[in-house]
Amino acid sequence: MKITPYKLTNFVFLQLLNRIQKIKDFPPSFLCFWENFASAILRKGIRFSYDKDSQYFIVSEGHQKRFFSVFERGTWLYRNGISLRSEFLFKSYCLQNLSFKNDDVVIDCGANSGDLTLKLFEACDKLTYVGVEPSPNDYEVLKKNVSHEDAHLVQKALGDKDGNLKFYICSDRGDSSLIEPPSYNNVVDVEVVTLENLVKSLNLEAIKLIKIEAEGFEPEILQGAKGILDKVEYIAVDGGYERGIDCEQTLTTVTNFLLQNDFEMVDIYFPWYRALFRNKSAS
Repeated sequence: MKITPYKLTNFVFLQLLNRIQKIKDFPPSFLCFWENFASAILRKGIRFSYDKDSQYFIVSEGHQKRFFSVFERGTWLYRNGISLRSEFLFKSYCLQNLSFKNDDVVIDCGANSGDLTLKLFEACDKLTYVGVEPSPNDYEVLKKNVSHEDAHLVQKALGDKDGNLKFYICSDRGDSSLIEPPSYNNVVDVEVVTLENLVKSLNLEAIKLIKIEAEGFEPEILQGAKGILDKVEYIAVDGGYERGIDCEQTLTTVTNFLLQNDFEMVDIYFPWYRALFRNKSAS
């Protein structure tokens, strides 16, 4: 492989930035300065800043802006651009196979900071978007990032029954879950609702897409959706190795469940074990 001066410069800056990020005592403004310096040298067109009032970081690219809370993870996600981040999410869930139209309903389970909405609303500006995010901090970021008039945001967790459960927060890596992960920063109690009851409370009659990313809790969420599966045209699921302390995959369980409930697999993104399923009974 030929190493060009650009690739070498890019590699050197990335190594430097990664080392700087690990020094926790650096002030946020200093961290942003180094990211912006590298972005200018590498002609990335991306700028990072820190909002003292909200205590969130901000990444800007042209007219687009996103808030995030964890600097190291945020710069890793957005270093190549906001649009590319959203486009990657969109394609990793195989959503390029879908055609969206006005008034289609999309339920985003595990919405995190709402990055998927950029590509979704680009595909169709008149979607009805329901973003579900249980993490208190991530939900606050979601509210800042998603202000579309057809967006409904819900601060709850999804599961196989209504109630309250412990939620293990791991914002540094985006691995927060209702199942205890290998490492986490905090534990909070969250309200849990089934997808069936959430859909009924929102009076939704037809759902174009449900996207599920729950760090290993995907099977329980689908169990809680049994009563409304006939309303759903597509389901996209992250079934990677993220369930519990042993980091088990859930794609096998999810696939078997959906095949038994009259869905078929349309496409799969193998690197991250994400798959798209279609309801065979959908018109």
